[in-house]
Amino acid sequence: MGRMLMNILPSASVESMNVFFSKNWWEEINESKDWQDGIFFTLSAFYALVSAVALIQLIRIEIRVPEYGWTTQKVFHLMNFIVNGVRAIVFGFHMHVFTLHPKVSMLFYIIFS
Repeated sequence: MGRMLMNILPSASVESMNVFFSKNWWEEINESKDWQDGIFFTLSAFYALVSAVALIQLIRIEIRVPEYGWTTQKVFHLMNFIVNGVRAIVFGFHMHVFTLHPKVSMLFYIIFS
């Protein structure tokens, strides 16, 4: 059965399957810049989607019940919007992450060193 299936598949898909069935498939994917960029940009898109949904939920709740002020649910959605938005930005600009030097990390280094 396996031989028949392999004979039916085109040679390009057989070669791509060999990457996943070989012993060092992780090294081949890990060393590929295209794979890394694709994974990071996919993660960035998903985090941006979650962030947008959290913002839409926050706006929807505020429109429906503005008289209650900042409830726990509104703060939860605001924090989801902020955290996932920052994650989307970090994964989107993953090539430039190591050039960032926020003052918080410098302050943490000064205090605890």
